[in-house]
Amino acid sequence: MSIEIPDWYVLKDPGEISVDVDNWNRFADTRLQRFIDEDLWSISKPSWMDDDEWYLTKVEEMGGHLLLRLAVSKDPRLTSWLVEVEGDLFEFRFVSSPSFDQKIKVLEELYEKENVKTIQEIDKLFKINIYKHFNLADVPFKSSRYSKSKFGSLVKDLDRRIAVKFHKIPSVVSAKKVLLFNGWGIVRLADIRLAVKREFEKQLKIIIEKSKDLVEANKSLDNTVKPIRDKITEIARKTKLSSDLSTLGIGEGEEIFSKPELFPPCILELLGILRSKGHLSHVENWQLGTFLKKAGMTIEDQQRFWYNNSVDNVGMSFDEFVRRVGYQIKHIYGEVGGGIDYSPPSCKTCINGYFCYWAHKKLEDISEDIKTLMKDRDQKVVDRAIEDISRLIINQRFQEACGRYFRLLTGWQIRRVLHMLSYTTKAYKRFYTKKDQKKDKEK
Repeated sequence: MSIEIPDWYVLKDPGEISVDVDNWNRFADTRLQRFIDEDLWSISKPSWMDDDEWYLTKVEEMGGHLLLRLAVSKDPRLTSWLVEVEGDLFEFRFVSSPSFDQKIKVLEELYEKENVKTIQEIDKLFKINIYKHFNLADVPFKSSRYSKSKFGSLVKDLDRRIAVKFHKIPSVVSAKKVLLFNGWGIVRLADIRLAVKREFEKQLKIIIEKSKDLVEANKSLDNTVKPIRDKITEIARKTKLSSDLSTLGIGEGEEIFSKPELFPPCILELLGILRSKGHLSHVENWQLGTFLKKAGMTIEDQQRFWYNNSVDNVGMSFDEFVRRVGYQIKHIYGEVGGGIDYSPPSCKTCINGYFCYWAHKKLEDISEDIKTLMKDRDQKVVDRAIEDISRLIINQRFQEACGRYFRLLTGWQIRRVLHMLSYTTKAYKRFYTKKDQKKDKEK
């Protein structure tokens, strides 16, 4: 029996869907509110629902998603927000799907059918028993959410192995979570789920960016999506991160940017790359620029900072440089554009689309960095920390790796780092608050 793409997979061709404007806005409103409420919901046809009712459910699902997609297409920050929340929903649905075959179908859509195979298909293709070849014990044989191994124990879908062409999953290969065989990566679904989510988010972002021209060229369509865009913009404008420096014990006007020892590893790495190469990618520029803003840099400070460190200012006066890039810097501060007071991306967002030191730098280079930075520390303590951090990185627990590094650096225990500003705030409290209190007592 042919397995169809599940209805919860929003990147599928919606087919013949007809939605009037009033319902379209209502569907988008409903979907938007569920995202705001952090409500992750499944979509599958109940046994009691007839075909007509199920069709309307699918129209609401796809119609709401399509309108949100169009609404954010003109603003990169709103696009990033939608990609992140849709990515979370996709991951939840992928993991929660009661059908292993549906999971395979989604992988075939994301990576293309010729790049994904079941273990049974690999066995047939190469006339081999992969499980025996690699001496693997967990051999599932039924196509269900819980399958039995040859020893009679239950095997969850996420513990089952599949085959993906190795070049399609480079992050999983580099994390050494894959068994390589004739160009294929034999991997558990549990070990590929984050890479699958990233691939979904990458493809969704591309689709949204392509929608921008459509919206800009069609005034009627632009007017249709404007109410939803305005709502999302208002949400972004009003939202204040709980980890903003001004709300976590760091006084207003404190020049954190003059204290690089408080910077998280991702920011230190970006600064190092900028100073050595003179340029960063667009998203890395945004990540560093928004952090420096929250760390106390004024617009003028940032203009001078980028002028002094960029390679694209050769032969250009400072005033000429400001005229060319001033708009982008003012945009970060909400002085132009939508008037949004932008905050740096969260660690989760950095892992999935920006720069995370632990997720995107080579493991051996991280180890060397730590050894160099901690050369005056007890060698056994440093080696133990590197071992812990390496294990966390291999298991793609990047935020916990950052927390373990923070513990090595400061002696303070935190389980995981959720935001770069949170890292800086905790480091400030560790290195400066007690010193300030001591000074006050001496006075």
